[in-house]
Amino acid sequence: MKGAIAMDPRKRMRQVLWAGGTVALLILAGGASCKMGVPNYTLTVVLAEGVTGTPATGQYTYRELTQVSFSYTATNPLCSVEAFLNSKIRYNGSGSITLFADGYKLTADVIDLRGSWNVAMIKDGDTSATYSFSVMITGPNVLSGTFTDSRGFHGTWTGSSGALTLTYTDWFDFVLTGTVYNVSGTYTGNSTSGSWSAAKSS
Repeated sequence: MKGAIAMDPRKRMRQVLWAGGTVALLILAGGASCKMGVPNYTLTVVLAEGVTGTPATGQYTYRELTQVSFSYTATNPLCSVEAFLNSKIRYNGSGSITLFADGYKLTADVIDLRGSWNVAMIKDGDTSATYSFSVMITGPNVLSGTFTDSRGFHGTWTGSSGALTLTYTDWFDFVLTGTVYNVSGTYTGNSTSGSWSAAKSS
């Protein structure tokens, strides 16, 4: 072009290098901003034998604060299911969790009441436990069997379709009814009634 002033080649080279460096910094900054955004967390799901539902066994990746719903049932409809988050928080087979951190683990299994339980029975009108004792529940499966308490009394039990019943055979006519999930409820016997609850000891 007429009248144009030729640019010093060294100055032109500096401008090219400056422009290239600026583009590189912008690209690096864009990558960093992605890494510094909302993190991804891993949820591990483990379903025991006899349990079905979603999400299935496996590892899943979700963004932080994602709410994950789950629902599990037993393949045998007479059985009950319990789920645990990180072996601490218990659910009755279904619910939802929010991912606040990485490494969450959700497990689900068929409820098995067999083992030792500490039982407290409170007669209507009483303010403290009327009877306190331990019970050993046994059986060929998770649906029924026999039990013996620490006082030497015996009986039979059933835990089917979510309903739990313990029937004494040699302690007057005491019958304890409740739910498999909560292991608590009401009782009647010897012309009395009240409530009961149990906590597993082993």
